[in-house]
Amino acid sequence: MNVIKLTDKTEYKKTAVAVGNFDGVHVGHTALLSRTVSLARENGLTPAVWTFSDYAPKPNAKHIMPAEERYKLFKEKGIELVFENGFNEVKDLSPEKFVKDRLIDGCGAEIAVCGYNFRFGKKAAGDAMTLKALMEQSGKCAFVEDEIKINGMTVSSTAVRAALKDGDVRLAAALLGRPFSVTLPVIHGRRIGTGLGFPTVNQAYPETLTEMRRGVYVCRVEVDGKDHKAVTNVGVKPTLKNESLCIETHIIDCSGDFYGRDLTVRFYGFLRDEKKFASLDELKQQIKTDTERAVSADI
Repeated sequence: MNVIKLTDKTEYKKTAVAVGNFDGVHVGHTALLSRTVSLARENGLTPAVWTFSDYAPKPNAKHIMPAEERYKLFKEKGIELVFENGFNEVKDLSPEKFVKDRLIDGCGAEIAVCGYNFRFGKKAAGDAMTLKALMEQSGKCAFVEDEIKINGMTVSSTAVRAALKDGDVRLAAALLGRPFSVTLPVIHGRRIGTGLGFPTVNQAYPETLTEMRRGVYVCRVEVDGKDHKAVTNVGVKPTLKNESLCIETHIIDCSGDFYGRDLTVRFYGFLRDEKKFASLDELKQQIKTDTERAVSADI
């Protein structure tokens, strides 16, 4: 899959373009991407995405996943091209100029696809119907994906973030269409877990990642092609007086030197809130209990 930095001089020909931010690539986004790929195949076009290179729209925003993870999912869904613009490059464009200069002339869009709540242009002046009208005025086509609900809840990136903040990773998984996960390098810890008989891997919680409820989760971690159940604490390890937000995982029935390796932790259920224990012995007993619950969990 090619990633193209879109400039005023960039010109590409004959694409069907899904347009949006795609934070989390949830089931609504997936439907939009699938529609784009189908339309491209039906009309002899290249399936593409237009999105923000800096993951706008809000400065210092927290995101459900980093940009590179979005792009992996785009590729899995059949997208062949990604066109990028920084937010500041397009925020002052009128809806008309955005459609003509960026989508039609830049991306070569014969077809554009967006979600029902899509907004674009200076001060978000354009919406999904604006996009449809402007594309049709230029002899092109546009399609709008309808709202999707799960258990009466509208699927959205905002809903995913709210679920994660509440620790409801099961709801987040339903909205995403897959378990929420993080892929991060393993860093050195204080090896307290090893001394307690429960060795852990530590990963720094990124400042750009959306907020999760601090506490202990039932997870799975893939190591060298084998999937393992795990217990993960998201927090600051108050018993050990750690100040940095950290993801600390005890991988059940698996040990080794993982320093510097990227490991993916997938979240399946919330066990309990983070707690400060009176002693390491009390902490050890609680980890034992958490591990037993994880082993018996149906995940």
